Amino acid sequence: MRFIGLLAAATCAMALAQSPGQYATLNGVLWQQTSEEYQALGLQAFSTARIMLDRALKDKKWTAAAEQTGNFKKLPPAVIFDADDTLVDSSGGQARFILDGNGRYDPRIWREWIDLPGGRPTPGALDFVQYARGRGVAIFYVTNRDASEEAETRKQLAALGFPVVEVKTGEIGDTLLTVNEKPGWTTDKSVRRKLLAQHYRILLLGGDDLNDFMPGARSSVEERRKLAAQYQGWWGRKWIVLPNPNYGSWENSLWNFKSGLSGQEVLDIKVRALRRE
Repeated sequence: MRFIGLLAAATCAMALAQSPGQYATLNGVLWQQTSEEYQALGLQAFSTARIMLDRALKDKKWTAAAEQTGNFKKLPPAVIFDADDTLVDSSGGQARFILDGNGRYDPRIWREWIDLPGGRPTPGALDFVQYARGRGVAIFYVTNRDASEEAETRKQLAALGFPVVEVKTGEIGDTLLTVNEKPGWTTDKSVRRKLLAQHYRILLLGGDDLNDFMPGARSSVEERRKLAAQYQGWWGRKWIVLPNPNYGSWENSLWNFKSGLSGQEVLDIKVRALRRE
Protein backbone atom coordinates (compact mmCIF):
# COMPACT_ATOMS: atom_id res chain seq x y z
CA MET A 1 0.00 0.00 0.00
CA ARG A 2 2.85 2.36 0.90
CA PHE A 3 4.53 1.53 -2.42
CA ILE A 4 1.34 2.43 -4.33
CA GLY A 5 1.17 5.74 -2.50
CA LEU A 6 4.78 6.53 -3.30
CA LEU A 7 4.22 5.57 -6.94
CA ALA A 8 1.19 7.87 -7.19
CA ALA A 9 3.16 10.72 -5.64
CA ALA A 10 6.02 10.15 -8.07
CA THR A 11 3.61 10.08 -11.02
CA CYS A 12 2.07 13.37 -9.87
CA ALA A 13 5.52 14.92 -9.47
CA MET A 14 6.44 13.84 -13.01
CA ALA A 15 3.23 15.35 -14.38
CA LEU A 16 3.95 18.60 -12.58
CA ALA A 17 7.45 18.72 -14.03
CA GLN A 18 6.21 18.02 -17.56
CA SER A 19 3.35 20.53 -17.42
CA PRO A 20 4.11 23.42 -15.06
CA GLY A 21 0.93 25.03 -13.78
CA GLN A 22 -1.44 22.20 -14.69
CA TYR A 23 -2.35 21.65 -11.04
CA ALA A 24 -2.02 25.25 -9.88
CA THR A 25 -5.77 25.47 -9.19
CA LEU A 26 -6.20 21.91 -7.88
CA ASN A 27 -6.61 22.85 -4.21
CA GLY A 28 -8.96 25.72 -5.02
CA VAL A 29 -11.22 23.61 -7.22
CA LEU A 30 -11.29 20.75 -4.71
CA TRP A 31 -12.09 23.22 -1.91
CA GLN A 32 -14.97 24.62 -3.92
CA GLN A 33 -16.33 21.18 -4.77
CA THR A 34 -15.87 19.35 -1.48
CA SER A 35 -15.56 21.70 1.49
CA GLU A 36 -18.37 22.57 3.86
CA GLU A 37 -16.62 25.90 4.35
CA TYR A 38 -17.41 26.87 0.74
CA GLN A 39 -21.04 25.82 1.24
CA ALA A 40 -21.22 27.92 4.40
CA LEU A 41 -19.68 30.99 2.71
CA GLY A 42 -22.26 30.84 -0.08
CA LEU A 43 -25.14 30.54 2.38
CA GLN A 44 -23.67 33.38 4.44
CA ALA A 45 -23.30 35.64 1.39
CA PHE A 46 -26.86 35.17 0.18
CA SER A 47 -28.34 35.36 3.67
CA THR A 48 -26.66 38.75 3.96
CA ALA A 49 -27.93 39.67 0.49
CA ARG A 50 -31.52 38.97 1.56
CA ILE A 51 -31.20 41.17 4.66
CA MET A 52 -29.65 44.02 2.70
CA LEU A 53 -32.23 43.70 -0.09
CA ASP A 54 -35.03 44.34 2.39
CA ARG A 55 -33.17 47.33 3.78
CA ALA A 56 -32.51 48.74 0.30
CA LEU A 57 -36.15 48.42 -0.74
CA LYS A 58 -37.18 50.65 2.16
CA ASP A 59 -34.55 53.31 1.50
CA LYS A 60 -35.37 55.13 -1.77
CA LYS A 61 -32.01 56.93 -1.65
CA TRP A 62 -30.16 53.62 -1.73
CA THR A 63 -28.15 52.55 -4.76
CA ALA A 64 -25.39 49.96 -5.05
CA ALA A 65 -24.10 51.15 -8.44
CA ALA A 66 -21.33 53.74 -8.42
CA GLU A 67 -22.48 54.52 -11.97
CA GLN A 68 -25.97 55.51 -10.83
CA THR A 69 -26.62 59.26 -10.80
CA GLY A 70 -29.54 61.68 -10.99
CA ASN A 71 -33.01 61.13 -9.60
CA PHE A 72 -33.42 57.37 -9.34
CA LYS A 73 -35.82 57.14 -6.39
CA LYS A 74 -38.86 56.21 -8.49
CA LEU A 75 -37.10 53.73 -10.78
CA PRO A 76 -38.12 50.06 -10.46
CA PRO A 77 -35.76 48.01 -8.24
CA ALA A 78 -33.19 45.57 -9.60
CA VAL A 79 -30.08 43.68 -8.57
CA ILE A 80 -27.08 42.92 -10.78
CA PHE A 81 -25.21 39.66 -10.27
CA ASP A 82 -22.39 37.94 -12.10
CA ALA A 83 -23.04 34.38 -13.28
CA ASP A 84 -19.94 32.18 -13.04
CA ASP A 85 -18.88 31.40 -9.48
CA THR A 86 -21.39 33.92 -8.17
CA LEU A 87 -24.79 32.42 -9.01
CA VAL A 88 -23.46 29.41 -10.93
CA ASP A 89 -20.86 27.03 -9.49
CA SER A 90 -18.49 26.76 -12.46
CA SER A 91 -15.90 24.57 -10.74
CA GLY A 92 -16.78 21.73 -13.12
CA GLY A 93 -15.33 23.76 -15.97
CA GLN A 94 -12.23 24.51 -13.90
CA ALA A 95 -11.83 20.80 -13.12
CA ARG A 96 -11.93 20.05 -16.85
CA PHE A 97 -9.09 22.50 -17.46
CA ILE A 98 -6.99 20.41 -15.07
CA LEU A 99 -8.10 16.97 -16.23
CA ASP A 100 -8.43 17.59 -19.97
CA GLY A 101 -6.00 20.46 -20.59
CA ASN A 102 -2.97 22.16 -19.10
CA GLY A 103 -4.79 23.66 -16.12
CA ARG A 104 -5.36 27.03 -17.74
CA TYR A 105 -8.38 28.49 -19.52
CA ASP A 106 -9.11 26.71 -22.79
CA PRO A 107 -12.05 28.06 -24.88
CA ARG A 108 -12.72 24.65 -26.44
CA ILE A 109 -12.95 22.89 -23.07
CA TRP A 110 -15.04 25.74 -21.63
CA ARG A 111 -17.49 25.58 -24.53
CA GLU A 112 -17.85 21.84 -24.05
CA TRP A 113 -18.73 22.41 -20.40
CA ILE A 114 -21.35 25.12 -20.94
CA ASP A 115 -22.93 23.01 -23.70
CA LEU A 116 -23.76 20.40 -21.06
CA PRO A 117 -26.97 20.55 -19.01
CA GLY A 118 -24.86 20.22 -15.83
CA GLY A 119 -23.53 22.73 -13.36
CA ARG A 120 -25.21 23.70 -10.12
CA PRO A 121 -26.27 26.87 -8.33
CA THR A 122 -23.90 28.46 -5.86
CA PRO A 123 -25.09 27.58 -2.32
CA GLY A 124 -27.91 29.94 -1.37
CA ALA A 125 -28.08 31.66 -4.77
CA LEU A 126 -31.32 30.17 -6.08
CA ASP A 127 -33.24 30.83 -2.86
CA PHE A 128 -32.08 34.44 -2.92
CA VAL A 129 -33.09 34.98 -6.56
CA GLN A 130 -36.53 33.50 -5.91
CA TYR A 131 -36.92 35.69 -2.82
CA ALA A 132 -35.90 38.85 -4.71
CA ARG A 133 -38.28 38.11 -7.57
CA GLY A 134 -41.06 37.51 -5.06
CA ARG A 135 -40.46 41.03 -3.77
CA GLY A 136 -40.78 42.48 -7.27
CA VAL A 137 -37.05 42.95 -7.85
CA ALA A 138 -35.63 42.35 -11.35
CA ILE A 139 -32.58 40.07 -11.59
CA PHE A 140 -29.93 40.98 -14.15
CA TYR A 141 -27.06 38.70 -15.03
CA VAL A 142 -24.05 40.74 -16.19
CA THR A 143 -21.55 38.11 -17.25
CA ASN A 144 -18.31 38.13 -19.18
CA ARG A 145 -19.36 35.13 -21.17
CA ASP A 146 -19.34 36.10 -24.84
CA ALA A 147 -22.45 36.79 -26.91
CA SER A 148 -21.60 33.72 -28.98
CA GLU A 149 -22.30 31.67 -25.82
CA GLU A 150 -25.58 33.37 -24.97
CA ALA A 151 -27.91 30.62 -26.18
CA GLU A 152 -26.05 27.99 -24.16
CA THR A 153 -25.90 30.31 -21.15
CA ARG A 154 -29.66 30.92 -21.29
CA LYS A 155 -30.24 27.18 -21.39
CA GLN A 156 -27.89 26.52 -18.49
CA LEU A 157 -29.37 29.27 -16.31
CA ALA A 158 -32.90 28.05 -17.02
CA ALA A 159 -31.95 24.46 -16.18
CA LEU A 160 -30.62 25.65 -12.82
CA GLY A 161 -33.79 27.62 -12.08
CA PHE A 162 -32.55 31.12 -12.89
CA PRO A 163 -35.04 32.97 -15.13
CA VAL A 164 -33.90 34.99 -18.13
CA VAL A 165 -36.74 37.26 -19.21
CA GLU A 166 -37.26 39.88 -21.90
CA VAL A 167 -37.00 43.56 -21.00
CA LYS A 168 -38.77 46.20 -23.09
CA THR A 169 -36.64 49.04 -21.78
CA GLY A 170 -34.16 50.97 -23.89
CA GLU A 171 -31.53 48.80 -25.53
CA ILE A 172 -31.30 46.20 -22.79
CA GLY A 173 -33.21 43.40 -24.54
CA ASP A 174 -33.35 40.85 -21.74
CA THR A 175 -31.96 40.17 -18.28
CA LEU A 176 -28.80 38.43 -19.57
CA LEU A 177 -26.11 40.91 -20.66
CA THR A 178 -23.06 39.33 -22.30
CA VAL A 179 -19.81 40.65 -23.75
CA ASN A 180 -20.09 41.90 -27.37
CA GLU A 181 -23.88 41.55 -27.32
CA LYS A 182 -24.10 45.29 -28.05
CA PRO A 183 -21.49 47.77 -29.33
CA GLY A 184 -19.30 48.91 -26.45
CA TRP A 185 -20.16 45.99 -24.19
CA THR A 186 -16.60 44.95 -23.36
CA THR A 187 -15.29 42.85 -20.49
CA ASP A 188 -15.35 46.05 -18.39
CA LYS A 189 -18.81 45.72 -16.85
CA SER A 190 -19.22 49.39 -15.94
CA VAL A 191 -20.85 50.23 -19.31
CA ARG A 192 -23.54 47.61 -18.78
CA ARG A 193 -24.09 48.66 -15.17
CA LYS A 194 -24.46 52.28 -16.26
CA LEU A 195 -27.09 51.33 -18.84
CA LEU A 196 -29.11 49.37 -16.29
CA ALA A 197 -28.80 52.21 -13.78
CA GLN A 198 -30.55 54.53 -16.23
CA HIS A 199 -33.70 52.42 -16.01
CA TYR A 200 -33.55 50.69 -12.60
CA ARG A 201 -32.61 51.54 -9.06
CA ILE A 202 -29.78 49.12 -8.36
CA LEU A 203 -30.19 47.65 -4.88
CA LEU A 204 -27.29 45.20 -4.81
CA LEU A 205 -24.30 44.06 -6.84
CA GLY A 206 -22.95 40.54 -6.50
CA GLY A 207 -19.83 38.92 -7.89
CA ASP A 208 -16.53 37.16 -7.35
CA ASP A 209 -14.27 39.73 -9.02
CA LEU A 210 -13.52 43.43 -8.49
CA ASN A 211 -14.80 44.04 -12.03
CA ASP A 212 -18.28 42.99 -10.87
CA PHE A 213 -18.44 46.08 -8.66
CA MET A 214 -16.33 48.91 -10.05
CA PRO A 215 -14.28 50.00 -13.06
CA GLY A 216 -10.48 49.81 -12.88
CA ALA A 217 -10.08 46.15 -11.97
CA ARG A 218 -7.50 45.75 -14.75
CA SER A 219 -4.70 47.46 -12.83
CA SER A 220 -1.79 46.63 -10.56
CA VAL A 221 -2.15 44.89 -7.21
CA GLU A 222 -1.48 48.14 -5.35
CA GLU A 223 -3.87 50.19 -7.50
CA ARG A 224 -6.61 47.60 -6.99
CA ARG A 225 -6.08 47.80 -3.23
CA LYS A 226 -6.47 51.58 -3.26
CA LEU A 227 -9.53 51.39 -5.49
CA ALA A 228 -11.30 48.85 -3.27
CA ALA A 229 -10.51 50.89 -0.16
CA GLN A 230 -12.59 53.79 -1.51
CA TYR A 231 -15.70 51.61 -1.14
CA GLN A 232 -14.81 49.96 2.17
CA GLY A 233 -18.26 50.57 3.62
CA TRP A 234 -20.05 48.95 0.67
CA TRP A 235 -18.75 45.39 1.12
CA GLY A 236 -21.33 43.13 2.75
CA ARG A 237 -23.83 45.96 2.60
CA LYS A 238 -24.40 47.02 -1.00
CA TRP A 239 -21.89 44.63 -2.53
CA ILE A 240 -21.99 40.86 -1.97
CA VAL A 241 -18.73 39.14 -2.86
CA LEU A 242 -18.21 35.38 -3.29
CA PRO A 243 -14.83 33.65 -2.84
CA ASN A 244 -12.94 32.54 -5.95
CA PRO A 245 -9.33 31.41 -5.48
CA ASN A 246 -9.10 29.85 -8.95
CA TYR A 247 -9.08 32.72 -11.44
CA GLY A 248 -9.94 36.37 -11.93
CA SER A 249 -8.52 39.83 -12.44
CA TRP A 250 -6.68 39.47 -9.11
CA GLU A 251 -4.52 36.76 -10.71
CA ASN A 252 -3.86 38.62 -13.95
CA SER A 253 -2.85 41.72 -12.01
CA LEU A 254 0.19 39.79 -10.74
CA TRP A 255 1.68 39.89 -14.25
CA ASN A 256 0.10 43.20 -15.31
CA PHE A 257 -2.35 41.45 -17.64
CA LYS A 258 0.36 40.32 -20.05
CA SER A 259 -0.74 37.57 -22.43
CA GLY A 260 1.19 34.64 -23.85
CA LEU A 261 3.06 33.70 -20.67
CA SER A 262 4.06 30.07 -20.27
CA GLY A 263 2.90 27.96 -17.36
CA GLN A 264 6.37 28.12 -15.85
CA GLU A 265 6.49 31.91 -16.14
CA VAL A 266 3.13 32.18 -14.41
CA LEU A 267 4.28 29.92 -11.56
CA ASP A 268 7.53 31.88 -11.16
CA ILE A 269 5.60 35.16 -10.88
CA LYS A 270 3.22 33.68 -8.32
CA VAL A 271 6.06 32.35 -6.18
CA ARG A 272 7.81 35.74 -6.23
CA ALA A 273 4.55 37.41 -5.14
CA LEU A 274 4.32 35.37 -1.92
CA ARG A 275 4.88 37.13 1.42
CA ARG A 276 6.76 35.46 4.28
CA GLU A 277 5.44 37.77 7.00
